[in-house]
Amino acid sequence: MRRKARNQNIRRAEIQLLIVPALLAVVGMLLVILVPRKAVNWEAKDLWMTFVFIGLLVVSHLILTFALPKADQMVLPLISSLTAIGLVMAYRLDSTRQNTDNIAIKQTVWIGLGYALFALTVLALRDPNILKRYKYTFLVLGIGLTAAAAIFGQEVNGARLWFNFGFFSFQPGELLKLCLVVFLAAYLDDKRDLLQAPFKLFGIIPFPPLPYLLPLGVMWGISILLLVYQKDLGPAELFFGVFLIMLYIASGRAWYILAGLIAFGVAAVIAYQRFDHVQTRVAVWLNPWPEGQDRGYQIVQSIYSFANGGILGKGIGNGAPYYIPEVHTDFVFAAIGEELGLAGTIVIIALNILLIYRCFHIAMRAKLGFYQYLAIGIGALLGLQSFIILGGVTKLIPLTGMTLPFISYGGSSVLINFLIAGVLVRISADAP
Repeated sequence: MRRKARNQNIRRAEIQLLIVPALLAVVGMLLVILVPRKAVNWEAKDLWMTFVFIGLLVVSHLILTFALPKADQMVLPLISSLTAIGLVMAYRLDSTRQNTDNIAIKQTVWIGLGYALFALTVLALRDPNILKRYKYTFLVLGIGLTAAAAIFGQEVNGARLWFNFGFFSFQPGELLKLCLVVFLAAYLDDKRDLLQAPFKLFGIIPFPPLPYLLPLGVMWGISILLLVYQKDLGPAELFFGVFLIMLYIASGRAWYILAGLIAFGVAAVIAYQRFDHVQTRVAVWLNPWPEGQDRGYQIVQSIYSFANGGILGKGIGNGAPYYIPEVHTDFVFAAIGEELGLAGTIVIIALNILLIYRCFHIAMRAKLGFYQYLAIGIGALLGLQSFIILGGVTKLIPLTGMTLPFISYGGSSVLINFLIAGVLVRISADAP
């Protein structure tokens, strides 16, 4: 029995799965280094980022082995695989910029800090239920920081999303995502029975008690305020979508989804009629070609990238992703589509689907209602954010300035995503 318990503590499934991101990093970096040189000529110093990344994988695995041996064994390999692809693409895209911005080095630093924050979360968050106790604190903190950014923040591409501290730019909207999920998970756990209670009839229209419509109204208001003041469609879509998913899971009532979609649709129509930036986004989405040298330049170049990639891609280092402005942030998926083709994009989508599935698996095994809603909220958050950015760069939906979780370049996004992953792993460790 002792030998069996010791073998379980090794977390063999996790260490075997971590071979995948390690190989992705090594092979990807070698291709980026060797393709331009057209010869097998490289030195160990060329792979220092890969060695750092593999070291982070080993340390993270050891921390989970000794601190949380019962935690889920698929989350770390999945987020590490996405991170490895993002690191390789950052190095690849950096090579096309003559190293003027050093985005690969910066991304390596952010990834290192992300894994450190992941480890700190799983070690320090001894009782995840404490998050529920401070749900209103998280709500006020997240909304306050985001509102401050909308008023006093730095304007980038027409949207006020950032605080610029010189050496570091922080996007409060990234932190707001986690704050809102924590608040909603706690609120829905407290009000679960009331949300599932029979509706009162006003004539023939079923209507829930008015006090419990308050969170619906608050979330609707937050979404519209973000849309108006930050001039960004992404957060509005993301926050309200996560809220509707969590509300439906808690209540089991499709009526909430229908009412929420109608309310959001009405607000979107009004915003389209009153605000120029909304009209511009929709016009570029419907037909970017007349604006192909101006406002529609990014999406047109993204479409060309996917077309050039074909099924198997041009190969890492053989594409031309540098034609797309800000390709390392919003449009990294287009660069992957060009150089790795349809096959590479399917891998990205599959990894995201597996990660979302794992969130719901953890939710089903959680022992507390708050843990269940929190894991579901994290899964909805990661899934919707991925869908919004993937849909935007492929012209499926209007383009928004959001990052692809664990892949896109960006300090705020990387840190908050690893923090979210740490919370998810910590929840899984308390499962029966």
